[in-house]
Amino acid sequence: MPLINLEDVISRYRNLEPSSPVFYYGLAIFIFCYWWKSTTLKNPSGLPVIGRRWYELGNGKAKKRFRDDSLGLVRACQKKHGDAFFLYTDSTYRLILCRNYIDMMRNEKGLDFASGLALKLDNGVHGFEPMATMTSSKKIIQAVAKHSLNRHLGTFTEPLNEESDYALRQVWTDNPEFHEVMLKDSVWKFFSQIMSRTFINDPDYYRNPEWVEASSEYVELSATAGYELRFFPGWAKPLAAQFSPNCRRLKDLYERINTLLGPLKKKLDKQGLEVDPKSPLGFLYQKVDGRLDELASYIIGLCLVSFDGGGELFTHVMHLVWSNEQLVCDLRSEIVNVVGKEGFNKNSLQNLVLMDSVLKEALRLHPESVLLLQRMATEKVVLADGLIIPKGTAIMASTSHIVDGSVWPDGDKFDGYRFFNLRQDPDRTASLASYNFTSTSADHFGFGHGSQVCPGRFFASHMQKILLCHVLMKYDVEVMIPEEGAWFQRGQTHVAHPGLKARVRRREAEIKL
Repeated sequence: MPLINLEDVISRYRNLEPSSPVFYYGLAIFIFCYWWKSTTLKNPSGLPVIGRRWYELGNGKAKKRFRDDSLGLVRACQKKHGDAFFLYTDSTYRLILCRNYIDMMRNEKGLDFASGLALKLDNGVHGFEPMATMTSSKKIIQAVAKHSLNRHLGTFTEPLNEESDYALRQVWTDNPEFHEVMLKDSVWKFFSQIMSRTFINDPDYYRNPEWVEASSEYVELSATAGYELRFFPGWAKPLAAQFSPNCRRLKDLYERINTLLGPLKKKLDKQGLEVDPKSPLGFLYQKVDGRLDELASYIIGLCLVSFDGGGELFTHVMHLVWSNEQLVCDLRSEIVNVVGKEGFNKNSLQNLVLMDSVLKEALRLHPESVLLLQRMATEKVVLADGLIIPKGTAIMASTSHIVDGSVWPDGDKFDGYRFFNLRQDPDRTASLASYNFTSTSADHFGFGHGSQVCPGRFFASHMQKILLCHVLMKYDVEVMIPEEGAWFQRGQTHVAHPGLKARVRRREAEIKL
């Protein structure tokens, strides 16, 4: 058999012109292979696949349909195809599991949360480094919540109390006359102030307007810039970021934050082994071996986790609570009867059961996203009903049944008394603990569910309740909702409308907090 001469082969194609039929045949074959590969899924259970239509080249149209009405699309797919189907979302096909599968998947070790979240957040673009801390295999963010926040929750009560009062005075002032504020912007400033006290606990930072503004701006801008990049394939994101004004601003802001944290690192370096491992900052410093870039990323990562979701939820709480005058009166009465007698402590905060109900109901009606419980199959998984999930499958769970009337009566409406009343029901079948704000179930998993549930939810509950007590007791609030509504859907994310306004005035509190 004669040997092939490589030089002869090359010489045949050296003079290939773009107008040559071979060129176009090759291009057509490449496009077909790309199309075929992008539609191929490991689907051993033969589940329905909803995404690109047969006549569409590329996933752009499927992506746009999801972006324009993700909740409506998920509901339509569930109605037509049942509780398990593949759907093209913002960047890839994901296996969407609905209510009947939530408890089946919740403790599966082969379904990893961090890997699933990385598919959504990690993009390798400079300026987004704090996003990577949330999905790092080191799980330092989770460790901070478990070892610093949860174990020493009581030590944060008084700092949260003090900083809530300070933040309100700074942002809303002590003016006894009604004056207008931007509601969502106000709430983000509250959270930036309070979380800086919690995570850094250095007055040079948590009382420094430049730091408070920078950390708050980063969290808000990263959400917008990240959303813009989510619709590009992974290989194109670094290039797309070069042409995005928001991505360029985010990179500059991240570098500014590193500069702002320089003096803090020097302080920690001088303390050395004396750094308190009980404090979130001390715990972080030891885990990253004092490296400034990692320290900055993890501090901002904690801010992202705590007041991106927390700030959004509190904004929803504000516009929902202040639209019901009776609810405001009942909440104030509960605060007087509970906190007025005991002050702020673990027991008194747990005994604010109406407020707990309000927070749980707000989270039910306004979960962070249409799709939650993101997971990645790190191995082949077979669920209890025989559904096969191949290794490498991206998974999310639908929240559509949580926000409508299919499970909760009048579920599309806010009822701040919902879980309070369920506690009082003598015929209830569930335990009292299941109605707690921090509890999770297949019908309410805003904090996640199962073995990978959010470890910071207990701190979040403390923080939200203390801040809400200060707002209710010290201010009268009139919320003005834009014509478009109090919230909107940005892709799959529930977003409180940035145009929400409020008229606020200082009032005489019945008790001293």
